[in-house]
Amino acid sequence: MVVGGFLASDPSRCERIVGVGFGIAAAFALVMALADFPPVVVPVLFGAMGFASGIAGPSRDLLVKRSTPANASGRVYGVVYAGLDIGQAVAPLIFGRLMDAGQYTSVIVGLALVQGVLIASAFNVRRARREALPAVPA
Repeated sequence: MVVGGFLASDPSRCERIVGVGFGIAAAFALVMALADFPPVVVPVLFGAMGFASGIAGPSRDLLVKRSTPANASGRVYGVVYAGLDIGQAVAPLIFGRLMDAGQYTSVIVGLALVQGVLIASAFNVRRARREALPAVPA
């Protein structure tokens, strides 16, 4: 996250940082899912995947901030981070079932798919910007 914070200091490259960071994380996930290597390598790959995702985090947050209409940042952050919390609450239920069924490769491929969705949403955030509705007098 610290490295990502320094990289996010130039807002013009936030989409690229998010794309590269989550792309690298997805690549590590696919390597874990599809390659055959000693189990001792798994923590190293997960660490690299976490490092790449951590680098992308501050730029993702900056993209959300830049796409927020004036006077609506609290609502937008509330929706975005409530969505992240819901996803983090539901994912263990889905991935836990896959693990119980012995489909470990599906779990890791699922991680890569989630990273891909994060990349796609980062590049579409500007197109989705809306202006805040005018305040209605009480």
